[in-house]
Amino acid sequence: MVAKFFYGVVAVLALLAGIIGFHHWQQQHEPEHTLMYPQARTLADFRLQGHTGSAVTREQLYGQWTLAFVGYTYCPDICPLTLAQLAGVHEDLQQHVKEPLGIWFVSVDPNRDTPEQLANYVHYFDQAAVLGVTAGHDQLFPFVRQLGLMYAMSSTTEEHYLVDHSASIVLINPQGQLVAMFKPELAAGRVPTVRTEDLLADFPWVIRQLKRG
Repeated sequence: MVAKFFYGVVAVLALLAGIIGFHHWQQQHEPEHTLMYPQARTLADFRLQGHTGSAVTREQLYGQWTLAFVGYTYCPDICPLTLAQLAGVHEDLQQHVKEPLGIWFVSVDPNRDTPEQLANYVHYFDQAAVLGVTAGHDQLFPFVRQLGLMYAMSSTTEEHYLVDHSASIVLINPQGQLVAMFKPELAAGRVPTVRTEDLLADFPWVIRQLKRG
């Protein structure tokens, strides 16, 4: 009886040590490709145009979580890969938050990306949570900059031009505040996109950190 009691105590202590160690690891763990801001950054007012033709303002961010990234519909690699990825994992990520989770595709090529062009592009990915938005550069540039992202237009007069832009994805909370950024993996010979496995692991980690305050 004494031996059984002794082994039982040892087993319980081992289990407790494992639980404590796991929670300690969670607290110490910092995702390699995710930046979480020490303080949420409130976004200034903006006015964009959605792919349905209606105005999109800061109020559309309230009451939902939003994953946003910049690009353009003529992008040959980063944009379609990122949008397909977000559309594919949306259901998995939604499980970690009680509010709706939206996806904003911010086109920084308003000359070619009309609402009709954006609508056709967004509908191709068959994900109702995706909203395509754009605006003139006077609205776009300050909006993109406050997201911590960037883009640069080419000075070429050719019809088929490319646009340099960030490949990161930002997370905005239901109060319209920027709280985190998911960064792409930079590897030789690979398109710089946020890895799906990083997003699936780091998104719930960010939400847990935010809940802890």
